[in-house]
Amino acid sequence: MRKWQKVLIAIVVFATVAHGTFPAKALADKLDSDQIEGSWYITIHLTDPFQLTFDATYSFAEGGAFTRIDGRNNAPAVGTWKHTEDGRFIFSNILFNFNNGVRNGAIAGKFAANVINGTMTGTFTADGILGLTGFHRAGTFTGVPIPVEAP
Repeated sequence: MRKWQKVLIAIVVFATVAHGTFPAKALADKLDSDQIEGSWYITIHLTDPFQLTFDATYSFAEGGAFTRIDGRNNAPAVGTWKHTEDGRFIFSNILFNFNNGVRNGAIAGKFAANVINGTMTGTFTADGILGLTGFHRAGTFTGVPIPVEAP
């Protein structure tokens, strides 16, 4: 193969790759900014039965798995999520509750959220189950994705 043919092939390959990936990357970035999959740093604003603000982390896996870690006591919760027809996300979880090291029931959380331009906002309720009576919480939350970074 002659040198000019190799240069021409290199130019064609470069132009094809550059043309093909630039619009796709821009579209992927836009689509990713409204997706829920991944891990999030969340600020929870409890409004009922009292006011309190605290942090948590949420993680959403492709296929519907949801994990929540409470920033006050590291209590984990697991559940499921799904995308609704109106473009929102709903999710629920169960968190075991302990009093002095003895499990006295669990808390069922129910959440609804939107993700717009990379920011999650939503509402929640949490109620006692499995023997935990008289427990109710409600409020709102906001969050941002936890970025993937290398050292």
